[in-house]
Amino acid sequence: MTENKSPEELQELVQQMRKWAYEELQLSKGLEDNLLRRFVHSCYYDIDKAKAAAELFFSIRSSSPDLFSNRDPQSAQMQKTLSIVNLARFQISQNRNLWIWQLNDPGLVQYDYIQDVKLFFLVTDAWLLDDEHLENSDIVIMDVKDITLKFLMKYNMSVARKLAKYQEDALPIRLKQIHLVNAPSFIDKIYGLMKPFLKQDITNMLHFHPPKADTLHKFLDKDDLPEDYGGTRGKMEDHMKNVMELLDRKREPLISENLWRVEKKSKSKSSNEQPSSADTTFRTLEID
Repeated sequence: MTENKSPEELQELVQQMRKWAYEELQLSKGLEDNLLRRFVHSCYYDIDKAKAAAELFFSIRSSSPDLFSNRDPQSAQMQKTLSIVNLARFQISQNRNLWIWQLNDPGLVQYDYIQDVKLFFLVTDAWLLDDEHLENSDIVIMDVKDITLKFLMKYNMSVARKLAKYQEDALPIRLKQIHLVNAPSFIDKIYGLMKPFLKQDITNMLHFHPPKADTLHKFLDKDDLPEDYGGTRGKMEDHMKNVMELLDRKREPLISENLWRVEKKSKSKSSNEQPSSADTTFRTLEID
């Protein structure tokens, strides 16, 4: 479908999404135009793909209360997780978004994989609630300088599978590149754990950069990068302050147990009635 849509055409697609969400998912409250617009935009205005992504987005939340509940950013547990990472997301050249995750926990003394995943969902939700800008593409940098083989002991395969599915097929962004910087020599062992869950499209986006390498600059200009990576866009610790302020501003909707969740339909079906696509998605996720 064409990349260029008038505001009126885009709003018509948003209204189609809203009607579908109400009729098929029985979801009406808390559905901001901004969120629906993101699904349409991230799927390049293909309404069927946008519905599939949104359905998965909502159903993963409903089938994973352990990852979407008890995540108050002011809680002691979440504060502990926030204390060992620096996060950033900001616009760069060519109307792109740059996402950065930087771990600061040598030896993984405090690191908790499930809490890290919960933090990912929390912060991406905050950005979805806050930012109405539609970008051309999204680029991710993961700084794994403090990752050790101890990570293998903290890894949770079931959660990793669900996270990968969410990132690949549900999160309404246009992901184009993933960079692992400061990658240790044994990163292939950790990557080997995750590769079975990743689509070929995602593995093709991955780029590994060893410590002290300048290969990241082949993909991103210095004017697009924080000082931590040889750029001019401030320090990661300052970007993290912006994240903390955002979490504080959006705390009320973020701690809601019902944010963007769908309840499974309870009405009985006859033996000849086919399950809805939403029911199928729920069953698949519950099996996982």
